[in-house]
Amino acid sequence: MDGAVSARGPLLVIGAGPGVGAAVARRFGRDGHPIGLVARDRDRLQTMVEELRDAGITSSFALADVRDPGAVGEAIDILQDELGAAEALCVSPLPDVTTIKPVEDTTAEDLRDALELGVVGTAAAVTRVLPAMRAAGHGTLLFTTGSAALTPTPARASSGIVNAAQSAYVRMLHDQLAGEGIYALHTVIVGPIGGDGHDPDDVAQAMWDAARRRAEPRITIR
Repeated sequence: MDGAVSARGPLLVIGAGPGVGAAVARRFGRDGHPIGLVARDRDRLQTMVEELRDAGITSSFALADVRDPGAVGEAIDILQDELGAAEALCVSPLPDVTTIKPVEDTTAEDLRDALELGVVGTAAAVTRVLPAMRAAGHGTLLFTTGSAALTPTPARASSGIVNAAQSAYVRMLHDQLAGEGIYALHTVIVGPIGGDGHDPDDVAQAMWDAARRRAEPRITIR
């Protein structure tokens, strides 16, 4: 393997949850990457870290609300001090369903909150890890969104608006940084995750495979 995936530096997961975030952590951890988790639920993070450690994966966590860019930066600093400079970053927070409404009912506050979660926190994480990646000449940036990135609908207005902003941001990162050895991937997940939906481990494997190829700016999981 080449690039970030072979270097076995830390993977930081922002907005870490028990679905895709945990699955990506497990997949990278199995290859020897230390794992740092960032979210705001201490009990959930502690459980996830214990599960990773039980599997023999070096891991730690730091608390932050993904909507607070200052807190995200501080959490990343804590984890990088402990684990080393991030070799890979995965940003996969769950959307706030309270902001998802028909377009005519979507308020400025709904959009502000949704953008803080989906775009502002993402940018805070990227700008914190990017200097070390650029200095090293390699890195991996992974992002997930729902299917509104492909087919926005008026019934779920904030999802379409935020996913469009996320898509544009990740594509610009991909185009700008590829020449420096830094790979940015947008993974669009169509349909639910878990239960009768996509297996999170399958999603993580698809992201892992794309990170090994280091070619396409976006993959779609249907």
